[in-house]
Amino acid sequence: MKALILIFSAFFFFTTTSAFAHENEQDSAYERVIKSGVIRCGVMVWPPYFDIEPNTGEFKGLSAELFNELADLIDIRIEYKEIIVGQHVEELKRGKIDAVCGDGPYVFSAIKFVDYSHPAYYAPVFTYISSEDDRFKNTEDFNTPETRFVGIDGDISLDLALRNFPKASLISLPAITDVASLMMQVTTKKADVVILDPYAVLAFNAHNTPKLEEFPKNNPLAAYPVGFSVAKGEADLLNMLNAGIDALWNTNSALPILKKYDPTGKAFYPVRKPYEVFP
Repeated sequence: MKALILIFSAFFFFTTTSAFAHENEQDSAYERVIKSGVIRCGVMVWPPYFDIEPNTGEFKGLSAELFNELADLIDIRIEYKEIIVGQHVEELKRGKIDAVCGDGPYVFSAIKFVDYSHPAYYAPVFTYISSEDDRFKNTEDFNTPETRFVGIDGDISLDLALRNFPKASLISLPAITDVASLMMQVTTKKADVVILDPYAVLAFNAHNTPKLEEFPKNNPLAAYPVGFSVAKGEADLLNMLNAGIDALWNTNSALPILKKYDPTGKAFYPVRKPYEVFP
């Protein structure tokens, strides 16, 4: 009888444990966030949007400050996890992260596999050459086999070059390449042109010579929304993040942060207000 009780107890333990584990596996990202009060947000380190403080390991920068403010508004905590460019779809699918912070439809092939939030702001990208390079007269000059574009695998720097300048040569760097190394390819004449956002270039130019310069001036090649991405079908989590982004703008919390990092208003474009105040 005692042996029978032990067998039954073991059966009950493993059955309930298995059921509990299965139930946890079925939790949506939204349910995990609500239960824990924490959203695990994947981050592709890209100074000065997202950078890591070497002494503390803390994430800092414009995007970190903006999304931390959003998290405070909706009463959750963000736990940032560094991910590699191009691997975010798999990380979301496997449940290693709940969302990606600072993401947008940058690489068009990823659009089928994730859902994007409302934009927290827009980031323009330009074509940049070395300040010492005087060979180009217009952007049509880029579209030749002699012109070398450099970019990172899984990043817009290659995608836009291929789509806009199909005749140009492409130099592809691995996904673990940091943004400063990407720009050094141009200033050291290993490449001729790079497609980047002005904020990253401003930080690079402050400490390097020769510098990068827009060509042509004041003519963005594209402007991308910056927000969150989540695994396809995570509607509840997406709705919560969308409401948080709307709250950032409707409470005037977003614009002061953008102006703090970019007083000129050139590196970031604000979200248009969804309402109009009568005079």
